[in-house]
Amino acid sequence: MQTSNGSKDEKTARLEAESRFQHLEELVNQLSDSRDSSAEAGNSAPDQISVPHSDFDTSSDRVKHGATHWSAMLEDLNGLREALDADFQNTIDNDDLEKPRTVQDATGILFGKGDVLTLLQVLTRYLPSKQRVDRLGHFWQNTSTFSPLWTSILFSILDIATKTVTPDPAAGVRGEIEADRFDIAAAHCLVIGDYHRPQRFGVEGLLLFAQARCMTSADIGAKPALLFGTLVRLATIRGYHRDPDAFQHKLTPFESEMRRRTWSLLMQLDMLVSFQLGLPSNVQYPTWDTRPPINLLNSDFDEDSLHLPPGRPDTDPTELLFYIAKHRLAVVFEKVIRHTLSAPQEQNSEVEAIDEELHRTLTALPNVFHPRSTAGSIIDTPSIKVTRLCVNAIYEKCICVLHKTYVTQGRWASVQACYTAASNLVTRFLDVYPEFEPGGQLETERWFMGSLTWNDFLLGCMALCLTVCSTRRHTSYLAIVDVAASAKTLQEAQLVCAKHSNRSKDTKKVGRVLKATIKAFEGQTGAHATDSGDTSRPHASWPGAHTFIPELPWPTVSHLQDGNDLVPIEHTSFGISDPGWAYLQQFLDLPNEI
Repeated sequence: MQTSNGSKDEKTARLEAESRFQHLEELVNQLSDSRDSSAEAGNSAPDQISVPHSDFDTSSDRVKHGATHWSAMLEDLNGLREALDADFQNTIDNDDLEKPRTVQDATGILFGKGDVLTLLQVLTRYLPSKQRVDRLGHFWQNTSTFSPLWTSILFSILDIATKTVTPDPAAGVRGEIEADRFDIAAAHCLVIGDYHRPQRFGVEGLLLFAQARCMTSADIGAKPALLFGTLVRLATIRGYHRDPDAFQHKLTPFESEMRRRTWSLLMQLDMLVSFQLGLPSNVQYPTWDTRPPINLLNSDFDEDSLHLPPGRPDTDPTELLFYIAKHRLAVVFEKVIRHTLSAPQEQNSEVEAIDEELHRTLTALPNVFHPRSTAGSIIDTPSIKVTRLCVNAIYEKCICVLHKTYVTQGRWASVQACYTAASNLVTRFLDVYPEFEPGGQLETERWFMGSLTWNDFLLGCMALCLTVCSTRRHTSYLAIVDVAASAKTLQEAQLVCAKHSNRSKDTKKVGRVLKATIKAFEGQTGAHATDSGDTSRPHASWPGAHTFIPELPWPTVSHLQDGNDLVPIEHTSFGISDPGWAYLQQFLDLPNEI
């Protein structure tokens, strides 16, 4: 019987063979064309663009000789034989992540990885045939008149649509490979258009490419952080950080509103990605004054509009209302990031002020974004459900990160706030998780399960572990933390992490922390649960905000069998220098090795 790993390796080898066949055919065609040229042209060096070697490239021979050299053809022939004759029963390290289906990396292309293509080559290779996209007839009549950056926007839209709208994630190998090609094409177009230069469509093209990476990647990694650094600078040079109404040369109403939408999306994504990586945001918040976009439908105005119509009321749940709500939260979110990343100091008053501002901002949002149970949102559309989850996840993770440092210091109000927020974050995720499976109510909204949302889930798990473990150090916390209920929640979360252990390194690490925490409290009963009432605001007043509870001696857990596998989390705001991680490390007797 063919094993699952063997089946994957067989498909990978078959796809590799097809790729080498295609490249071999291109080489032969180029050789055939060169025979038709004059002797003088034949003796001259081919006109090609030299691609400098980069740290992202691992093929040293190909870089030295070039893709059109004879040695490249020999390598293809030898590699083809190896691909066809390979034994597909390979040994895979259980701790290794599943290898990607495609060798090319879209983000790496922006940094010089891979061959350089012309715009016509990109269109021919990656854009669907004319018959499949008959609505692009005008585009095909004269492709040379279109900007490569505009074409990159087109490919990014196709990339997002094909990867997030498809209900079934296992739609087939061929369908996934075709979808993966759109991000490669978008990256090529950005390179062709010199995306790093301030110019029309430059900000929008790079922004949509970055948004596609956030929505479709299982693990964002560090590369998008580099992109947002460039992106924010480009937008600032182009004046997107200033409201268009203040410009000396007036823009059209359409252009002004599009710039507001672009800046708002850029600000939100930069903040979310920076938060996930534990970095300060690239946007300097005191330096911009661009107003949030207006709540309008796309049909309410167009390029020829002389004036923008009044914004629709917040009770009208347009698609843009979601981004407007996130824009309002983003302003406070940045304060949370700045406070958390600041040098350690006594900042109790600042914590209370930011907490209150977060609560006021959430309360002032349209009612459609206020927390609701699954039963209470049965008549809502899938789109409204996931946007509500997104907005509340931002609020809950703000509370978790704002207070987690003070949990280890014995601050009563912070324990209460962090525990409630972490519980809400994890339980809501677990509640809706089955609905994203094929046949579920939210199967058409799979974009929600991207890297950003998954990171929120991991952050909530870590914060919940932190508050549960803190009850051993401060027994009075048992009046706040329901250990028995939390242990059950952590068990469910561990099952989800185990199912998706190959998704990212952080997923594996959080899964091990969950396992260690569950073992530490195994068999514990009699935890005191409290009736929190309105779970969206259990700490409306701040009793004992400055009260620090005396510490008890630290217990240790010596019976963990897999403790050596536990290492600090990289991208969940629980890094090696984080007090929360040090707290868990001491309590769970985790190793010091990275």
